[in-house]
Amino acid sequence: MAAREPGKGYAIESFSVHQMVEARGEELGMSTIKAIFRHTPAPVVFVWLALSTVLSLLLLLGNMPNGDVDDLMKLHEIRHLLHTGNPFDRTLTGIAQPEPMVSHWPWIVDALYALLAIALAPFVGMGTALSAAAFTVPLLLLLAALTLLFLVVREFEFDHPGVVLIVAAFAGLPALSEFQPWRIDYHNLQMLILLGAVLLTIRGAPVAAGLNGALMALSTAISTEMAPFLALPAGFYALVFIAGTKDAGKDLGAYGLALAAAGIAVFFVVVGPDAYKSAACDRYSLLHLTALATAGAVLAGVSLTRRIGRWYIRALCLLAGAGATAAMLVFLFPQCAGGPLVGLSDYVRDNWLSRIEQERSIFFSADFLGSDRFARFFVAILGTAATCILAISASIRKRAWWVLAVFSAVGLLLGLLYLRYLRFFPLFVGPGVALLVHQGIPASLPLKRHFAARSRDELPRAWLLAAPGVAVIAALLLTCLVWPPRAAKLLGVDIANACAQASSGPRFIWPKGARLFAPPDIGIAALGSPEELDVVAVPFHTSAKGIERVLRFFDPATSDPTQLLDQTKATHVAVCRVEETTLQPVEARFPLASRLATGKPPEWLTECPAAGPLRIYRYPASGGPAGQCPAMGQ
Repeated sequence: MAAREPGKGYAIESFSVHQMVEARGEELGMSTIKAIFRHTPAPVVFVWLALSTVLSLLLLLGNMPNGDVDDLMKLHEIRHLLHTGNPFDRTLTGIAQPEPMVSHWPWIVDALYALLAIALAPFVGMGTALSAAAFTVPLLLLLAALTLLFLVVREFEFDHPGVVLIVAAFAGLPALSEFQPWRIDYHNLQMLILLGAVLLTIRGAPVAAGLNGALMALSTAISTEMAPFLALPAGFYALVFIAGTKDAGKDLGAYGLALAAAGIAVFFVVVGPDAYKSAACDRYSLLHLTALATAGAVLAGVSLTRRIGRWYIRALCLLAGAGATAAMLVFLFPQCAGGPLVGLSDYVRDNWLSRIEQERSIFFSADFLGSDRFARFFVAILGTAATCILAISASIRKRAWWVLAVFSAVGLLLGLLYLRYLRFFPLFVGPGVALLVHQGIPASLPLKRHFAARSRDELPRAWLLAAPGVAVIAALLLTCLVWPPRAAKLLGVDIANACAQASSGPRFIWPKGARLFAPPDIGIAALGSPEELDVVAVPFHTSAKGIERVLRFFDPATSDPTQLLDQTKATHVAVCRVEETTLQPVEARFPLASRLATGKPPEWLTECPAAGPLRIYRYPASGGPAGQCPAMGQ
């Protein structure tokens, strides 16, 4: 055997071992991927590939149908989690009002992105790894969502469930757009929970009911936004229990016990030890733990009365338990009786929150009903109405149809009252749309059988299935024409925030220690700057103090705007660049905002050379970093 040159043999052996481990890891990864696809139904894989391609192409074209500033904030939160490594630290860096901003989202909604980024970082660097995670994770969640949707479709015993899945995906596009790459908000996770809740409610057994209770607790830990939806399974179990159906008490008891147990468990997962005794109204805290544990205990306790009394005794027991729980929560946590946003001032509510599109009713939105965005929901509205008609007329799979009808109808009603909910109800309309198509196809065409169900129920005619949906759409459009909503009054901050895409311009490299005073939408876009930068306001309610100061700065009623710059310790001001001729009609009403937008600042601000949609100003009186202008980045 040849002699080994000192040092080299060990390096070669080490390298060979490294190669073997790396190859083994790649082999394991590929085998895992193959196993996933091998156990995933073929229709799900087909629809997933098609939807992934479409959503990715839309992203490349710069079109994100459901994208909003939540994605920018979520990206900042994930970076914060990766930087600190402390999941319980929700005080976000880079936002100084000057009071710190605490996020109302728990770390679990960031976990998948952070874990994938950590896994990829050794190979491509953390920046690229995070971008890859933001692209990949929503598509993986889409695969899970389509799998759950396929399982829901199979509950209706269609002859060709794969075809119905295609119909459901088409009708549900307004909802499934939440799974577009870089759509990293928490709504896609909530949709997975919703689909799981629908499937478990349809199946109806103690194990399914227990899992439903756990999903309710998990959803509450993420956000109380979905409470109206996630309360529906509890309502189903309660109604069936009141009716005296066999084993209904077991379902209700399992739901209650799981709700209480999961509510307690998730508290220790998402809440840090230093916050155990605090009761936050807008994020999971002692308040929500108490609510879930008490409600679960009440449901489990009432379920024991299934063998005594008549139906009204059981109903009174449930009502008494619900009333006692609500009264106890108001007594123990009176500061949250006004809701999760109770801390907002009237000024911020009137001049910021009430002007956000998704926080309005559809009837008070200035342009929604007359836009192509509303047209995206036409098929879903037709499907909701058809599902309700089918639920009324069905004699087989009646529970399944009623569950789907209630979820879709409640989702539509919530969306009409509160636009943020409109994205959810298209998830549930697929089976209804499929049978509407089936009834609309002439019997002589072979295509008709692809949408048929195994049930031998006589289905309502196509016109009867479609008419209620057409009537709803017509009524909404007529309402828009007869009683058009009033346009929101113009504010000074609207002029300062008049550029459509503040994030589309060049990046800036800011002086160290700089703090930017700007409208919230510009502030959130600036958080992605190459150098660390503090911003005064971002468009989230936990930044309400910063938002109010920015609003008042551009408000003509404010006598001395410099006081607000001093309070926030701002060094720079940013506004949108607007042509002078555009602002001539309103310049007299909003002098400061108009002067800044057109490049004619007061003497206490100095303009910096900057290209793109923004104008940047220094505030020399603050000293330090205010003596420098930001440099243009790549």
